[in-house]
Amino acid sequence: MAAIATLSSGAARFEGGLREVAPRTWAWLQPNGGLGESNAGLIGGDGASLLVDTLWDERLTRRMLDAMGEPLAAAPLRRAFVTHPDGDHWWGNGALPPETEILATPACDRAMRAEAPPRVLNAMKATAGALRRAPGRVGATSACVHAQFAPFAWGGVRLRYADRTVAGGTTLDVGGREVRVLDLGPTHSPADAVVHLPDVGVVFAADLLFIGVTPIMWHGPAQTWLAALAALLALDAEVYVPGHGPPCGRAEIEQLADYWRWLDDGVREQRAAGRSVGEAARTLLRSPEHATFAGWLNPERILVNVATIYRAPGELSPPARAKLLMQMNALGAELAPATP
Repeated sequence: MAAIATLSSGAARFEGGLREVAPRTWAWLQPNGGLGESNAGLIGGDGASLLVDTLWDERLTRRMLDAMGEPLAAAPLRRAFVTHPDGDHWWGNGALPPETEILATPACDRAMRAEAPPRVLNAMKATAGALRRAPGRVGATSACVHAQFAPFAWGGVRLRYADRTVAGGTTLDVGGREVRVLDLGPTHSPADAVVHLPDVGVVFAADLLFIGVTPIMWHGPAQTWLAALAALLALDAEVYVPGHGPPCGRAEIEQLADYWRWLDDGVREQRAAGRSVGEAARTLLRSPEHATFAGWLNPERILVNVATIYRAPGELSPPARAKLLMQMNALGAELAPATP
């Protein structure tokens, strides 16, 4: 198939599309790992396959399933597992065959049902599109939001929730292969699970891993994310497929842990100094220590991370999350290079 381009602007930093990361184990990769540029996984067994996550809309998910045609012809898609409740990892469920059973942890299933529906993001996209040519900060922020949302077709999304819940620690049989579900959240979201394949040393880590792109923490706390990363490193695995970015090994996980330790310590110092969330985020972005992470895309996500560390850990309401998203994009517009 043709090369998979980024859904946002810029050249692809890694090769997208379907990649076999181990025998009968594939990652679906979407460069460059920005907002909605999410990955998924396919695990093939004898006569049956399991899909790990779908994408942010049905059109993108159908494209992915078409690319998986050859392995799915040999081992039909019997089940799909949703790792966490962010829409870019399950709103494509409606494109799955009706006989495919959808699984999630109980916490993920509850959070999926509490998520803002697609019509809310469609309304935000329409508003941002109308305002993106306005002067000043409003126009710049709206342009950022619209550019991020424009590639996604949410109008026809049919929400399909979990048909059955499975607890963390469950072992699934996928055509004779052992597939372990590990519940390592909440941290990025209200419910974060990963899928471990001990027979080939692969972990589908979902949004506990962002590689080459700044992570975003909606729930927290940072200490739980650090514990989750330690749990990933403790597994007998060689390949980790992140929710966003290219597959990685242990070194990239250790660098992500360094980011959370640096940020958690830095935010506490900023808060003790009486700085606001926005002031703290900008100060930390300018600090020499941030240079270690300066090559990561979407540095503006630090604003959400700072806000999450400032407040008590917990699930955000959809309006609160939308407000943080707008503030993050305002910082992104501020950081963007000026156009001549």
